[in-house]
Amino acid sequence: MQINIKTVNVNGLECLYNSPFSVLDLANYMGFNKNVIVIDYNGYILESNSWKQTFLNDNDCLEILSMAGGG
Repeated sequence: MQINIKTVNVNGLECLYNSPFSVLDLANYMGFNKNVIVIDYNGYILESNSWKQTFLNDNDCLEILSMAGGG
């Protein structure tokens, strides 16, 4: 079994992952509530229905934003 460690930038932090790893895998691993987040993937808002099919590449940049309610 070959180990394929790569780097991705998530919310300004450099993270290591073992490829293949999808955006959905990342959101689950980091414990985000997938119902209240928006993911900016390399400068583009990624539709939630494509998270499972979008695989991370070395040096990708993601911003994961949580929506907050207020009154």
